[in-house]
Amino acid sequence: MIKSMPSFLAILISLLAILVKIDSTTGSAISFDGTHRPRWLTDPHRNRIELFKKWLGSKPIGSASNEGSSSPYDLLHPIHKFKGCIDPSEPFQCPQSERCIALQFICDGNPGDCPGNVDENEETCIAAKRPAKENIEKFLQAEYGLHDLKLFTFLFGNKISKSIEENSPFWFDTLASAFSVAKTIRNFAEKTHMSPDELAHFQNIIQMIHDGRLEEIPIFAQEAVNQGLASLVEKLYESGFMDQ
Repeated sequence: MIKSMPSFLAILISLLAILVKIDSTTGSAISFDGTHRPRWLTDPHRNRIELFKKWLGSKPIGSASNEGSSSPYDLLHPIHKFKGCIDPSEPFQCPQSERCIALQFICDGNPGDCPGNVDENEETCIAAKRPAKENIEKFLQAEYGLHDLKLFTFLFGNKISKSIEENSPFWFDTLASAFSVAKTIRNFAEKTHMSPDELAHFQNIIQMIHDGRLEEIPIFAQEAVNQGLASLVEKLYESGFMDQ
């Protein structure tokens, strides 16, 4: 039994040498439990950073089979998505900024409430009196889904309606922006490139809705009025949209 000990030790040492061998083809070390460990975990500290970068670059991050996963870089540096104003006492979000301010600070003659003093320019002062551009755009998209092009033909005429059919995302953004910041209906016509006849038609439609002459408009337009168009028209009137 004693004589067999050297042979046993030799075998044990040989097994240990096999278990800790480095697999040069995969860049990994084989651990005692038989699993592969990335080389950046086993190399000396001074080499780990570079090896980690190479190992990370070979990983299939964001592939179809691994949808929804994030790389370590993404987890450490998430993209910040601002979700609007949270404090009800500061409901106005400064344009192109994450800062929110109270309504009384808009166009109060004191600069510095918003970056670049944008809270003091004319378009911001107008937009503060009307529904938010994002909400107007969502409303237009919803009405398009309910009534297709016929509502937009009724409101704006054939030319804009045809353009909406060709590029609805662009036009919903353009119309929502014009509704939000155009000082008057004439400014709205300039921003949307309306002809004089188209402007006269649009002005007449807005006037009918404001006056409540719903019997003079089609059923689908009456439905749109009840779905929120009347509210938009009233906000436009209150903010001087129909002033000459």
